[in-house]
Amino acid sequence: MPEDKLESLFAPYFRLDKSRNKNSGGIGLGLNIARNIARAHGGKLYLENTTSKGLLAVLTLPVE
Repeated sequence: MPEDKLESLFAPYFRLDKSRNKNSGGIGLGLNIARNIARAHGGKLYLENTTSKGLLAVLTLPVE
């Protein structure tokens, strides 16, 4: 995934796999919801490309 496209994965209803439908997959809200929850708790959620051609989801939360 090109670095400049990673942020688009968090857009509501954005789906990479256009071949899926509502019966075989999600509707594209999961990452958006997860990021909003992380931010509500003072954290961050972002994606990074890995060297093995995959994506890594990174979640950070503050320690109190």
